[in-house]
Amino acid sequence: MFRYCLIVWVLIIQACAEENCEYQEYQNEISCSNFNSPDALITKIDQVLTENNITSENIQTIRISECNFENLPTACGSQWPNLTEIWITDSNISSLTSQVFENVEALEIIALGRNKLGEVDKNVFNSVKKLKKLILWQNENFNVFNGYLSKLTSLEDLDLNQNPTLTGIEVDDFSSLINLVNLDLSFCSIREIQENAFANLAKLETLELNYNNLSTLSKNTFRGLHSLNQLFLDNNVLTSLPEEIFQGLQKLQRINLASNEIQELQRPHLTGLENLQGLTVSNNKLTKLPADLFDDLSEIYSLDFEYNDIIGVEQGIFDKLPNLTFVYLSGNKIKKLPNNLFRNSPNLKLLVLTSNELESICGVLSANLEYLDYLNLYNNKIKSIEPNCFQEISGLQTLDLRNNEIAEISKEAFRRLPNLEHLTFDENNIAIVPNGAFQELPSLTTISLNDNKVETLETGCFDTLRNLTVLLLNRNKIQNLPLEVLQSLPQLATLELSGNMLTSLDCKIFAELTQLSILDLNNNQIGNIQEECFKNLKQLSTLNLVSNGITTLTPSAFTGLEELSYLELSGNKIETLKANSFPPLPKLSTLALSENSINTIEPNAFEGLSSLINLLLSKNKLKEWKSGAFNGPNLNYLYLDDNEIETITSEQFEKLVDLLSLGLDFNNLENLDSNVFSKLSKLNSLNLSNNKIRSLPNGILNPLEALESVDLSNNTLEHITNKHFVGLGNLSYISLENNEISTIDPKSFYGLENLNSIDLTNNKLKTIDGDTFAGLSSISVIRLDNNKISKISLSDFEKLKSLYHLGLSGNELPPEVMDQFQQKYGL
Repeated sequence: MFRYCLIVWVLIIQACAEENCEYQEYQNEISCSNFNSPDALITKIDQVLTENNITSENIQTIRISECNFENLPTACGSQWPNLTEIWITDSNISSLTSQVFENVEALEIIALGRNKLGEVDKNVFNSVKKLKKLILWQNENFNVFNGYLSKLTSLEDLDLNQNPTLTGIEVDDFSSLINLVNLDLSFCSIREIQENAFANLAKLETLELNYNNLSTLSKNTFRGLHSLNQLFLDNNVLTSLPEEIFQGLQKLQRINLASNEIQELQRPHLTGLENLQGLTVSNNKLTKLPADLFDDLSEIYSLDFEYNDIIGVEQGIFDKLPNLTFVYLSGNKIKKLPNNLFRNSPNLKLLVLTSNELESICGVLSANLEYLDYLNLYNNKIKSIEPNCFQEISGLQTLDLRNNEIAEISKEAFRRLPNLEHLTFDENNIAIVPNGAFQELPSLTTISLNDNKVETLETGCFDTLRNLTVLLLNRNKIQNLPLEVLQSLPQLATLELSGNMLTSLDCKIFAELTQLSILDLNNNQIGNIQEECFKNLKQLSTLNLVSNGITTLTPSAFTGLEELSYLELSGNKIETLKANSFPPLPKLSTLALSENSINTIEPNAFEGLSSLINLLLSKNKLKEWKSGAFNGPNLNYLYLDDNEIETITSEQFEKLVDLLSLGLDFNNLENLDSNVFSKLSKLNSLNLSNNKIRSLPNGILNPLEALESVDLSNNTLEHITNKHFVGLGNLSYISLENNEISTIDPKSFYGLENLNSIDLTNNKLKTIDGDTFAGLSSISVIRLDNNKISKISLSDFEKLKSLYHLGLSGNELPPEVMDQFQQKYGL
């Protein structure tokens, strides 16, 4: 349904778009769109030239898009002596005559994309002798191989991607393109390539054959491509390669064979690739890599064999690859790797072995790997890390051990890793972090132990990590924190302990964390916070205490948090916000108190929060509050949704003169005073949905001159008058769906010149006439679905020039009337 609506939307927009041409001086370019005839296009171009005091001699590029005429105008030939580029896209052009590009002698680039080319003269490109680049992508019913390329001897770039009519390549298809450098045949339907089809393309450097239907290749498929540098064969259905298929391609540096069905790769398959630097064979069906596979590829620096079915890697396979830098072997079935596997590859920098079945990595990496800085072992079956396991790779900076079966961290597992910065243990079975676990890691900045079974942090376990800035211990089983466990982390900026079992907090533990910026303690069982608990955290900007069983806010608990900007206290058991509930927090901008049991807010509860602009009180038990409750802050956003509020008064909002957004949805509001919003002149969003409002006082919204969006859906409104929306010149969206509205006074929305969308779905409207939506000069969407409308006319909407969607389904209208509206507006 969404896809269908999107297509309709695009078609509607295209139909309504204006004819337009623009001149870009800095590019000497004219761009035109949305024309329905060649004559109108030519006339408009002449007008643009005149308006900008230029002639056609100034123009080097013409771009035509989203037009709707079958034939390209031919009258412009001799008038554009310096024209070098023509781009015609997203139009309905189906015919090109032999004269269309005549006398445009300077033309170097022609691009024809997403058209409907069918009737194309065989000589259409014969006159463009200087053409360097031809782009013919995604055109219907046009096979460029049928003799169209024979005269383009100067062509250097040919882009034919996304042409489903191209199903095969024959010997003579490119025989005249002796200067071709780049050839893109991707995303076509090519099933077969004849031998020697590219034999004349001695200058070709890039060949893209990816995303086709190739199942076999012959030995001589690429014969003659002596300059080829990059070859893309990925996303085909190749099951095998002929031996020596790449013979003679001495300059080839990169081959991509990913996403095929290749089952075997042997040394003869790669013969002749002495300068190959990058080989990608990921997502195939290989089960093994022979020891001599890369013996002739001494220049290789990147190998990607991810997501095959490889069960093992033979010793010596990388011995003749001194330049090897990047190795990707993820997503295979490797259980064990030979010791010293990379003994002759001193330049190895990155090794990715994720999602295999490795039980150990120790011994695999030899001492010569001084440049190896990234090792990813995520999602294997490693049960333990033996002492001195990584001591030979002292340059390592990132080690990822997530999602293994590690139950214990050996005290000497990470010795001699002076450069290690990031160490991740997420999703293992670690229960104890022992003292000495992270010795000899002076550069470590990040430790992540999320989603383990950690119960115990031994005193001193982090003592040597003087540069640690991020410590993540989320979703473990920690019940208490030893007092000294964090005392030696002077640089710690982020500490996350969410989802543990902390039942209390000895605040002395934070005494030395003077650089801490983020502290996350959500989903524990801490209870009320001690006085001056965070007083030493002078740099703390984010504090998360969600779901901790807090019942009372002690103001002094937050003393000293001069940099705090975000305080999250949702999901607790707070019932009352007393006066001065918080100490002065000069930078606090967001305070979240949702999902508590708050039923009382005393005056001046937020006094001292001078920078507070965003206050969340959703899902509490508020029925009312006193007028001074929000004294102090200059709130911009106030969310009171999903409470039990029955009445509101203007006095309650009198201090909220800077409020931009007010959420009162999902409450029990029934009656509203006409002046209730009189102080909120800056408000631009008001949500009153899901209440019990039966009627709106006339003029209730008049003071809200900045209002842009109002949601009154899911109430019991019965009548809309012409006094409800007066003076709301900035209003762009009104939602009135799911009410009981049966009548709308004439011109009820008059003067809402910026209203873009109005939703009246699921009401009880019976009649709509020309006055219902009178004056809505910018309206684009009107939804009237599921009402009781039995009579309506197209003439009622003829003055709404911007309207492109009108929803009328689910009414009582005759089929012929629905068809009329369907054709014009879509339903």
